[in-house]
Amino acid sequence: MKSSGSTSEQSRVYNERIILHLVRQHPEISRVSIAQRTGLSAQTISVITSSLLERQLLQIGGKVKGRRGQPSVKLSINEKGAYGLGINVDRDHISAALLDFSGRCILLLERMVSFPTEMLAKNIAQDLIEEVKTTLGPDWQKVQGIGLARPDYMDSWLETLVTDTDQRADLDRLKEALAYWQSDAFESWLAQWTGLACFCENDAVAAATSELLLASVIPQRHFFYLFVSTACGGSFVANSECYFGANGKAGSFGLIPSATGKHGKWILEALSLSSLRRFFMEKQAVWPATPVAWQDTQYTRLIDQWAEEVAFEVTPALVSVIALYDPEAILIGGRLPAPVLVALIACIEQSLMSQSMLPLPSIRVAQTGHTAGVLGAAVLPLYETFAPQQNLLLLSSKEK
Repeated sequence: MKSSGSTSEQSRVYNERIILHLVRQHPEISRVSIAQRTGLSAQTISVITSSLLERQLLQIGGKVKGRRGQPSVKLSINEKGAYGLGINVDRDHISAALLDFSGRCILLLERMVSFPTEMLAKNIAQDLIEEVKTTLGPDWQKVQGIGLARPDYMDSWLETLVTDTDQRADLDRLKEALAYWQSDAFESWLAQWTGLACFCENDAVAAATSELLLASVIPQRHFFYLFVSTACGGSFVANSECYFGANGKAGSFGLIPSATGKHGKWILEALSLSSLRRFFMEKQAVWPATPVAWQDTQYTRLIDQWAEEVAFEVTPALVSVIALYDPEAILIGGRLPAPVLVALIACIEQSLMSQSMLPLPSIRVAQTGHTAGVLGAAVLPLYETFAPQQNLLLLSSKEK
């Protein structure tokens, strides 16, 4: 399919989103400053901001005194102008998040469940969404859509990813029940049950999108996001947009073979919460019951050993990412306990320095952290509806 040009309507929508994004990054910005930063004409900015104010997506927060003429108004995002709802279905939990238009999380709900089947997932999702509706009341109509973040291949690698003793006793039956997740049936059900547009991405892409929209500082334009949960995956961000590749599988870091196979043949098995749980079981260590317990010195040696071994397993793949993509940063988010994540990053940095001749990108914890999956899901409706994406300006030949 060929793509070329854009219509005046497409340009207007793109400029509108550029302005919204700029106001989000710079609260209480003036129209004059918007013109200086975007190069748009004063008339264009006046028309667009007046429309956004009328639709209650922006609000006036005061006035800025200039050198001459009337004072210029300060523009900010109207937090109650729109909402994003997200559902994250993962192998070990189902969660929901509600974001206001500023990106602030106003509701976060979670239910722990091991490898959810269709009916269990639907029942939990209904309960969570009903609680969101109660919280919002009449403002439910301002929800822009529902984002769904879930892992690919939910029914695969069960031999290594399942650590629950009862479930391991009947993996064949579990695999049959999880075949439901091979289709988009749950996405379709969510859209039908809520009456909202549903935006679905795998959890790594959703988490990377949350970093783009919710990071407290302006993020890099080019970064690789590594999402670690029960399994792991990755996402490429180029020019501040997720890059999907020819078949939508770009960034599938977990599907790269591990270096030795000690913690699993594939990286998604080795770099995972499941891997860490198996390691603790092999060492006959009790899984820490609280976040504070991870700080106990009795776990330090175990954490360091696991981090060193897993860093070795993933280093060749990360060397390839750096060589082929040259990212500004590698961000690691997801559900690894904080002390484990810190130790892992230190080991990865040390391993990369010894095996890569190229300049190393910054490797750090993603800002959205432990809740990246569900926050990413909630970001998806806001991102798809309001973010300035370049494809908005492309008009396909079939549409012309």
